Amino acid sequence: MLYSGWQYHISSYKVRLVLINIGHYWKRLVIQPMNSFFNLYEFMCVLALWIDMCKDSDVGYPLKRLRSFCFRFACCQYVGGCQRENIIGTGGQILKALLDLLERLQDLEELELTHLLLDSHEAIDLLDHTLNNSAKTMRTLRVIDCTKAPLPFLHVGLFFNLQMLVISPSHIDEDVVNLLGFTKIKTVVLYQDEYTCYCRRVSSRVWLDMRSNAPDLKVELVLTGAATKLELLWQERAPVSRILYNTKYSLMKNETVLFISEQYSKTLEVYSYQMLPRVCFPKPFVERSDASLVLLARNAPLLHTLVIRERISTATLLIISSTVKNLKYFCVRRNAVILRCDWPPNPMWTPNFYNWLKESSKSYEITEREISKIMGKSWKMLSDKEFKCINLLKT
Repeated sequence: MLYSGWQYHISSYKVRLVLINIGHYWKRLVIQPMNSFFNLYEFMCVLALWIDMCKDSDVGYPLKRLRSFCFRFACCQYVGGCQRENIIGTGGQILKALLDLLERLQDLEELELTHLLLDSHEAIDLLDHTLNNSAKTMRTLRVIDCTKAPLPFLHVGLFFNLQMLVISPSHIDEDVVNLLGFTKIKTVVLYQDEYTCYCRRVSSRVWLDMRSNAPDLKVELVLTGAATKLELLWQERAPVSRILYNTKYSLMKNETVLFISEQYSKTLEVYSYQMLPRVCFPKPFVERSDASLVLLARNAPLLHTLVIRERISTATLLIISSTVKNLKYFCVRRNAVILRCDWPPNPMWTPNFYNWLKESSKSYEITEREISKIMGKSWKMLSDKEFKCINLLKT
């Protein structure tokens, strides 16, 4: 039998003491990913038992101040010192303890269930207890990668006062989107990461019907995960307001930017690539995304935030800043900016504008000064250290 060294084991007695002394004051409970499944199981069992004991006595429901519960499962494990990742899902006794705990939590305003990776038959009733206990109070719901295969959750459209829904694309279908059109939800975030399973996109006809029923609803597309090399699952005709890439390997392609310009230009407000890249960017002008980005800037009147990490010329930066009227946040990496005016003369430009473009793109300092004049505030390119600090994710 292998000796694994000292192990930390939870003390049920001390957990009960903590619950008795300060459990009544908890407003937010977050269970972070942990490698010790025994400690995870034991804590949820003790918490559920304590709630039952309080209900059986004169105390009543003890967590009256608790408004937020987050459960994030450690689905990525390294077993036996192996360097290869082993992806596992929640199940068995841990799933039973989680369901027992969800059955006892009442009047939640925020719930997050992340990376459970259940089999489909195990997840059918995952949200039943929460719907019974918190249907009127729930404001924010996050259901991310709860199954290994696509499984839509109709429950998400039955919370009466839900304002924000963060969900994996594998958990929605045509029926769910139709249902969302008759709710009070303001924001739907379609969240993808390296554990999101392959699924089909929702029909464009269904998105158009949803937009007519809920004209104020906004959709956000998010792809995150440092190691993921996947592409976003595009939802045609959806009212997409934010597109966020939080990966190292995603490349801004011309066809992708043209698709965004065609599908989402009237509603797009934020377009961002975060993290420092681990890919090689094309150098020739015809292979870069300069022209596509300018087209997107011209066709997106609501665009106010643009974060670019690709290789781009100073002339393109000047054209974008002078084209987008509502641009408030414009972030670029100084190390990816080329000192060059590689744009040919355009019949729509006056000779004065083209001369200004060629002269202003000859140095970083002049480019920064001219863009500052256009935006009406101080503007400068970011170093890689500054660029790494950008985080637009709401989740």
